[in-house]
Amino acid sequence: MNTSKILTTLALGAATFGASLAPRTAFAHGGKHQDVTVSIDGKGYHPATVSVQAGKEVHMTFVSKDASCANKISIPALKQTISLEKGQKKTIKFTPQKGQTIAFACTMKMFKGSVKAK
Repeated sequence: MNTSKILTTLALGAATFGASLAPRTAFAHGGKHQDVTVSIDGKGYHPATVSVQAGKEVHMTFVSKDASCANKISIPALKQTISLEKGQKKTIKFTPQKGQTIAFACTMKMFKGSVKAK
């Protein structure tokens, strides 16, 4: 079987069983600050875990793709709660400290994610 047939088979299998080929962990990028985008759908946060550089400001944008309980996000370490409607996006800014993990979750605690500063 050639490579394109294998990739097509894997993609179809992933789509059939609801799996995602997207990475579960992402790394922030940017010049003066770090840009992070987290998409929200009925299955949770994508990516759910983000690695960032400690001591450098993070601009984290949440983008809602679906109506879901995941659209109401609690971020206890930052003392913030964000509410989004389907199609909306909101950006928060913060500067993480070395070794800090900033957890976020829907207010029902069904979907969870985190930002890890290294």
